[in-house]
Amino acid sequence: MKKDVGKLYDSTSPCYDTRYKDLQFAKYNRALMVCGSVEGKILDVGCGTGLFGEYIDQKVWGIDSSKGMLQHSKGRIYPIFGDAKSMPFLNNSFDWIFSFTALQNIHDYKLALNEMQRVLKLSGRLVITYLDKREFDPIGRSIRTIFEVKECFSFSEDMFFFCTIK
Repeated sequence: MKKDVGKLYDSTSPCYDTRYKDLQFAKYNRALMVCGSVEGKILDVGCGTGLFGEYIDQKVWGIDSSKGMLQHSKGRIYPIFGDAKSMPFLNNSFDWIFSFTALQNIHDYKLALNEMQRVLKLSGRLVITYLDKREFDPIGRSIRTIFEVKECFSFSEDMFFFCTIK
């Protein structure tokens, strides 16, 4: 992640759920309306406090670079402290990968996207969102280069991409 972003999230982790749970749940709801049924092995990249695991109420692996956020995951996920640019998973490990509003915080988001491609099964599905701001448009172009985009739209404060492996 960008320098000091992990520490920033460490410091805000005690109040993250109170501040953002409703907003995040609205994003999850919108994503799942498009996805339909989500089955198999699931990864949440930039999982924070594991709210997606709580929302989906399924077994979810979560990776984040903020120890503070992971400490507040409260058993919602299988927490992994790590870097999205170098994930400790085997190739073709996950049926689904979700990443909500995290990519804009990763300095080299292209490496993170390549890692997501590496750990996603060939038949897998990927849902990525990032803040819907013009300055982050290059992220969307990179997503389109690396993945087959099935659907893309703006919702709430995010751009949503529903993808498969090319």
